[in-house]
Amino acid sequence: MNNPTPALTGTEHKNPKQLSDRMIVVLVAAIASFPALSTDLYLPALPTMSEQLNCSVWLVNLSLSVFFISISISSLFWGPLSDKYGRKPILMIGVPLYVVASVFCMLSHNVFQLIAARIFQATGAGAAMAVNMAIVKDVFPGRKRERAFALVTVLNGVIPVLAPSIGAHVIRLTSWRGSFGLLTLTGALVFVFTLFLKETSKERTDLSVIRTTLRLGAVMKNPNFYRLIIAFSVVSIPLLAFISASSFIFIQQFGLSEEVYGIYFGCTAMFFVVGGPAYLFLQRFFKPLSIISVCYFGSLLSGILMLTIGQLGPILCALSIACGYVSVSISRPPSSSLLLEQQDKDTGSASSLIQSSFLLTGSLGMMFISLDWSDRIMVLGGMSLALNLGGLFLWFYTKKRCKIPKHFI
Repeated sequence: MNNPTPALTGTEHKNPKQLSDRMIVVLVAAIASFPALSTDLYLPALPTMSEQLNCSVWLVNLSLSVFFISISISSLFWGPLSDKYGRKPILMIGVPLYVVASVFCMLSHNVFQLIAARIFQATGAGAAMAVNMAIVKDVFPGRKRERAFALVTVLNGVIPVLAPSIGAHVIRLTSWRGSFGLLTLTGALVFVFTLFLKETSKERTDLSVIRTTLRLGAVMKNPNFYRLIIAFSVVSIPLLAFISASSFIFIQQFGLSEEVYGIYFGCTAMFFVVGGPAYLFLQRFFKPLSIISVCYFGSLLSGILMLTIGQLGPILCALSIACGYVSVSISRPPSSSLLLEQQDKDTGSASSLIQSSFLLTGSLGMMFISLDWSDRIMVLGGMSLALNLGGLFLWFYTKKRCKIPKHFI
């Protein structure tokens, strides 16, 4: 039995002039929320945006998948640079870029301008995403790191719950442009918050920028790291694909209004919020390795439910997806900590690789589900079943060979 993890006191592992531990967790959650916030706010408008922008549904959905591809690729460069120059300078460049690009998204006159602006928006968000896990590792050791990740999961999980409902009201009062105006304001507030952060990285690499970026290859040469990153990434693919397809499933297939869709999506995503507290409770009685293994079976159950009862109604469909959300959410704190444990240095590079792999694989799922499928629920169920089976086998193979902290076993 594990001992309960001590609470974050806000005074430990802190420079006197630094933000408190709790405030750092809030800031990390805020910058980690950029990907979800940047998509979920305008999800209710997707079915009508194709008409307003006079383009195909596929092109509108491309603004989603391009964002995730761009944020994944850009974070691969930001992460190594944070090892050379520090975490805060990267945030001070990325967050303002996100704000400016959000303004251009709001002012776009056609879908191609929107897609171009989304690429720059994603590049700015990629800087924030690349360093958020590195900041957690810089500040929190051992079990406190897992608790910090769990709290970040809770705070970050609130975004998918609230964003579609907020977006639906904003879109009803204004238009889809209003959702990007709200993103502009949010980014500006995060930037003000970032000004008070003191540098968390205590080590700097003296390599050139090019050689620093090439450290990504050195990290990926670690077989345990890349095996784990594949095993943990595949479970997120069906969930990100659902984000892209959710408005079409609930609004077009089940005939719900935009406002009711926002409620359904928020209730479904709420299961991601409970994962953090659930993990903190479960790790008192079960080892993290066992928790991760059981969560794979929970994700498999989600796929089975989608294939069997998911088409019978919006409630059953939402519950089928929710089973996958809570399983991934519970496993995220220990899996993130385990991945970082595989690297003694190059933390920024490792952090960016972890984040980018989750979103890059998920963006491929978004593009796949955006094809002209007659039944997206069945496609999601098949994806979930196949990918989680592969991830489960790879997990069992790798966990016997990778570097495991003592409290994990």
